[in-house]
Amino acid sequence: MSRRLLIALLAALALVPAGAAHAALFPGEVLDGPSSDLLAVGGIDLAPADGNGAVVYLKNDGGAPHVFVARMLGGDWQPPERIDTAFAAPASDPQIAAGSRGELIVAWIVDDTLVVNIKPSRDEGWTGPQTISSPARLPALDMGYNDNAYLAWSNGEDVYAARKPRGARAFSPVDGPLDLDASRTAGSQENTRVSISVSAEGLALAAWGEVDAAGRSHVIARRVNGQALSPAPAEIGVEQLDGRPGGDADAPQVAMQSDSSYGQVVFRQAFVDGGVTRTRGLARRMRGSAFEAPVPIDGQDWGGLDVGPPSVVLSGGGTGFAAVPWLAGVSFARGVNAKGEWNQFPTRLDSVPVPMPGRVPVFYAEDKHGIALFPGNDGMIHAREITGIAFGGEPVVTKPDFGAVDWNAGVVVGGDRYYNGAIVAIQGAGAERRLVATVSDRPPGGFSPASKSQVWFSRAPSRLSWYAPTETWGGLRYTLEIDGEPVATTSQTSYPTANLNLGPGVHLWRVVATDHRGQTSATPTRLLRLDPDGPNVTISFEGAQRAGRRVTIRVRAIDTLSGSLTPTIHFGDGTSAVGRSASHVYRKGRYTVTVTAPDKAGNVTTERRTLVIR
Repeated sequence: MSRRLLIALLAALALVPAGAAHAALFPGEVLDGPSSDLLAVGGIDLAPADGNGAVVYLKNDGGAPHVFVARMLGGDWQPPERIDTAFAAPASDPQIAAGSRGELIVAWIVDDTLVVNIKPSRDEGWTGPQTISSPARLPALDMGYNDNAYLAWSNGEDVYAARKPRGARAFSPVDGPLDLDASRTAGSQENTRVSISVSAEGLALAAWGEVDAAGRSHVIARRVNGQALSPAPAEIGVEQLDGRPGGDADAPQVAMQSDSSYGQVVFRQAFVDGGVTRTRGLARRMRGSAFEAPVPIDGQDWGGLDVGPPSVVLSGGGTGFAAVPWLAGVSFARGVNAKGEWNQFPTRLDSVPVPMPGRVPVFYAEDKHGIALFPGNDGMIHAREITGIAFGGEPVVTKPDFGAVDWNAGVVVGGDRYYNGAIVAIQGAGAERRLVATVSDRPPGGFSPASKSQVWFSRAPSRLSWYAPTETWGGLRYTLEIDGEPVATTSQTSYPTANLNLGPGVHLWRVVATDHRGQTSATPTRLLRLDPDGPNVTISFEGAQRAGRRVTIRVRAIDTLSGSLTPTIHFGDGTSAVGRSASHVYRKGRYTVTVTAPDKAGNVTTERRTLVIR
């Protein structure tokens, strides 16, 4: 390759980014339908480590609602399957949690009984229904990063919990009810429903509402340490805020950090402000066994509007955000850093107010990318993505081709630690209802060749190799480019050079990784330097070629590719010297002067010349 062409190709390839970009959104992946039997979306969960998981939903089958699951494996949706075939009675309130190796747990209510079905791994079938409690209602389910799972629910009077350790195939009850005050009714209504979150250490934080005899609701939080309860449940609602008397507190949601000493509880509480009762969205941070002072997270001051139930989501390190819908249709979010410090300025999510039914669906990945969803006035799902604690623009994340989104049927979002994930909702009406996903898929991460450009080779290495990029869902195809042209495609992280017809000289090579949605990432360009031939060597003698006189031997070693290294001159009498010239005194006789001249590729040229000394 000419030097001019080499420089031109290097300049062009330098303009191609090598690293991974922000995740792209791919709307319109239909999981089920069209069918008027699609009823409601229960939840979604993807394992943080590998991005495998599932969405659970309700669909009429045989004239009654039943539990269906559509699994996500390697970034691809699998056909839906019904997992409550043992029951003819109607199912309700399905919940889901995903762990590593393809583990799934699904919980639901049937005949006032809480039931779970477990898929222990990707390659194993479902264990079959396991009865947890009866009566039961309004369950909550979560699985931590290390596959410890907790389930919580109300029996209509009290809140209970059960735990499944990593690798177990059944839940065991946690000691006693979680209630702070056994005389109150706990977790029995949607606004007092229990919420539970599990840390990487395998401990859980739960929060729920209790209603006292006077009808006032209270928010209670408590840690669950394995099968035992912490001795100190805490009342999260406050008696006053900024001098305004506090009233009903409800709608709690929790998020726990990897370190089980820390977490956040968000909730709604009523306050009397100037004779008018208004609800506010608040957060309280758990630190050890105590809760810090409440922080308003609803984007307004006193004199504002009533709010809906708040949402909160955290990374393992504590960074994340909370979101609060106003009943008037506006939604606000507020970021929180790893120190538990809330962003000074809440962010309005929507550009046009549309009332939000229920909580704002939120997700936040370990790599500090997240998303909040809300309805647009066009019938679609709108979103605000967050990086760190800063929010971006407002994209529409559903395809209008499938009709308006049924928010009342549930909108869910989940993902892995790299922000690969999915948004799932039901779109359309009547017989045209579809369960539709928008997939968030990060391009392959940055990666590099496993060789350096400075090395010269006497022959091409048997394989060109590279390191695999970060790609949770796998399935990458690699295209090897040499001198700006694609020459091979493989799913391996190396490729043989035997049939690539690589001639002497300097070749440019790089690898482009492509995922199954067509997104790409490329390595930096490397040089493959090939020099199959040793230097061109000539030997000359200077001086009188007589015994006892000094003869100077000069060596000219030229290698136009890799360049020659210092030759060795063998005088022919058993002695030698290193250098491109050497002087030597001979006795009378006939000698063979031998020069060995290496180059930078490891080639060695041997040249001989006869010297006669008289």
